[in-house]
Amino acid sequence: MCFYISSWLLGCFAFILLYYLGVPNAFNFNFYLYIIQFSIFTGLSQGIYDILILQDDKDHRPVFAALLIRSLYLSLTIIINISLCVFIEFLYSNGSLISENSLRALCNHWNKASTCAFAIYAFLLGFLITFIRSVHKKFGTRVLINTILGKYQDPTEEELVFMFVDLKQSTSLAEELGNFKYSNFLRDYYHYLSNCCEENHGQIYQIVGDGVVLTWPLKKCLRKPRPLLCFEDLKICFRRLIPFFRKKYGKVPSFRASAHCGKVIASEVGNFGSEMAYHGDAINTTARLQDLCSEHDYEFLISEDLLKKLPKTEKYQPENQGVMEIKGKKRNIFAYTLKFPLDKRKNYS
Repeated sequence: MCFYISSWLLGCFAFILLYYLGVPNAFNFNFYLYIIQFSIFTGLSQGIYDILILQDDKDHRPVFAALLIRSLYLSLTIIINISLCVFIEFLYSNGSLISENSLRALCNHWNKASTCAFAIYAFLLGFLITFIRSVHKKFGTRVLINTILGKYQDPTEEELVFMFVDLKQSTSLAEELGNFKYSNFLRDYYHYLSNCCEENHGQIYQIVGDGVVLTWPLKKCLRKPRPLLCFEDLKICFRRLIPFFRKKYGKVPSFRASAHCGKVIASEVGNFGSEMAYHGDAINTTARLQDLCSEHDYEFLISEDLLKKLPKTEKYQPENQGVMEIKGKKRNIFAYTLKFPLDKRKNYS
């Protein structure tokens, strides 16, 4: 909701700065109040439509139908909110909300060329905000901003935390559910996983089959152990969703994870359809830890390098597993298993 309201505020103020540039005495307190009210009302309206009605990403209607309905909704929203702002402004100045004079003032307001221009601008702005929101969801805040700024056009060194989350028994799940049902199963699984990642300020780097790679800048994990909090939230989330998955698929997802940190090179690769890529020993080591995690059936395996840098890890009961031989690495690393016990008596719903 904050994203939609702030976007409408920025967009509307950009319009008045451009449209009324050089016009003397164009701005007054009531005018600013009008713009702020319209931005809040329209931001809330669009946020309610996208987040509550469409549930943020579940618009399964055909493209033409979705576009038509969104256009109608946005048009009605703009007309109603502009009219409502005029009534509120009339209430401030004359003490009545809806009367013959306020209706006359509304007609005069809509007869102005500036009002019609603003309404058309607001209609286009609504689609622009939806587009930005979709791109933001696709790439994440950090990558989107840095890509716009051109940070990754040249290789850049970053210190990141990587966490690999692997779905257990994915092969047997695919065989039992069938391709189509298994695809829907993964879709629901990744939907909730990505929400937990976003709430813990992480970012999805890659989804490969039944595994997902999450990343955090290391400096953002020095005050809170965000990867561990994310995994804990995943367990709580999917504990709540057991009835949902059992009813829909007859199966419940279970997963394991590994985590490591280190310096990698971040850059955009490809020309058309380019994407972000990380290259370095840290991501390779995390992948090897994930293999060991699967091999020994650990729930969570973390490198000593990362464990020492994360705060407040005592509650996860780190247990030293000794030296882990990592294929392809000359230097072996120490690894620890972590425990994420959930109180079975506690109601997580």
